[in-house]
Amino acid sequence: MPTGFGWDFRTQYQKNQWEAIEYRGRKYKDALYEKLTDNIARITLNRPERRNAFSDGLFNDTLAGFHEANDDPDVRVVILRGAGTSFGSGHELSSPTQEESPPINPALNPTGVDYYGLERRRCGKHEDVMNFPKIAIAQVHGYCIGASEIIAQMCDFVIAAEDAQFGVRGFGRFTFGIANWPGFWPAESQKAWGGHLMGEISGKASAERGLITKAVPGDQLEAEVMKWAQMICKMPPQALFFSKEWLNGITDITGMGTAWRQHYAEHLMLQYVHFRPEEVSMYKVRRDKGLKGFITQRAVEATPGKES
Repeated sequence: MPTGFGWDFRTQYQKNQWEAIEYRGRKYKDALYEKLTDNIARITLNRPERRNAFSDGLFNDTLAGFHEANDDPDVRVVILRGAGTSFGSGHELSSPTQEESPPINPALNPTGVDYYGLERRRCGKHEDVMNFPKIAIAQVHGYCIGASEIIAQMCDFVIAAEDAQFGVRGFGRFTFGIANWPGFWPAESQKAWGGHLMGEISGKASAERGLITKAVPGDQLEAEVMKWAQMICKMPPQALFFSKEWLNGITDITGMGTAWRQHYAEHLMLQYVHFRPEEVSMYKVRRDKGLKGFITQRAVEATPGKES
């Protein structure tokens, strides 16, 4: 049983998932867990060859690390960072055998309920990080896009290198990215970026707009994050826990819970694949042309002013 706060933050619907990622005796691979000091732990996303794209293995190792930190009564702060050139490149999309929560085979005739259950499993992992009862700091460098951007935003603080890149135009269109995600709910109330579509945005620009906590030169990033972690460790952990729970409760009252349910529905639209001839389906095109083939086709079809 957890001992850090005498409270098991795993909800009932997540219980089986958490049991499946038990950390005791675990050989961490896709994410690494270490204690930097008695009070500070660090989780390193460890798929640098894929720019830390989230596979099931990476998600499970990451959550196992959070679980281990939660159960350690001495740990007060967890730092989340990426190995290699980037914090993370989003969901693993390179192949059905590698990606996180691959699609259900249409031949199985899945129902909407089946797909919704899959999406609850996938997206519930994001909520696990948000509801982690201790303080989490995302240390961001390089690219931080898609699911990686969401995971960073689920942390309590995001400290980034000034030249880090949030968001992406990867499919030939703008994505909302960090400008419209739950870490700053409701985003539209913020005049600095409300109503704007943003493609790539640097760490420096993100900090100037209030989208992240702070941006510093890349060579100062690790020292800055440690400074914040050490400062937080001096604060009463119970007070931090209740403050965090209060803030999460406020965001839920303002619609966060409903937004997460909609998140499942949005992913459901992507997963509900029957390979109809007229569909623009990533899974269908990837099957026939590979991932690069899909990106090329989607860039043409989704970019205004280009011929399809």
